[in-house]
Amino acid sequence: MSFQHAHNLVEQVATAVAELRTTLENHALPGLEEAILNSQMALKALEDHPGGVEGLRQLIATLPEAQQQQLNARLTQARDDHQLNTDLIKLAMQRNAALQAYAAQSSAGATYSSEGGVSFLGGGQLLGKF
Repeated sequence: MSFQHAHNLVEQVATAVAELRTTLENHALPGLEEAILNSQMALKALEDHPGGVEGLRQLIATLPEAQQQQLNARLTQARDDHQLNTDLIKLAMQRNAALQAYAAQSSAGATYSSEGGVSFLGGGQLLGKF
């Protein structure tokens, strides 16, 4: 395996994860599915590398110092972006749940059902039984 192969793989992962971060930060829902798919494909390519992430790290360790620093910096950025994406997705899920609760409780049809919960828009129970 060469520097070029390692570079291409690291760039694929770093770019996909960074694009997902940007999509999440901008709340760009139309591009979210594609960004998630690209990120998953890039991470799958990383897993499929001989030895996975550890194999890539071992390959990088055999390269000249300047190339090691370049690739390790991109991997560090990708790891940080991936962690940030996890946090952004959690926040988006919380925001979505809060908006759904607000919409359900502020709608004209938000009344207590015979089962003891607040009816949820589109079916199901929002707050459950008391």
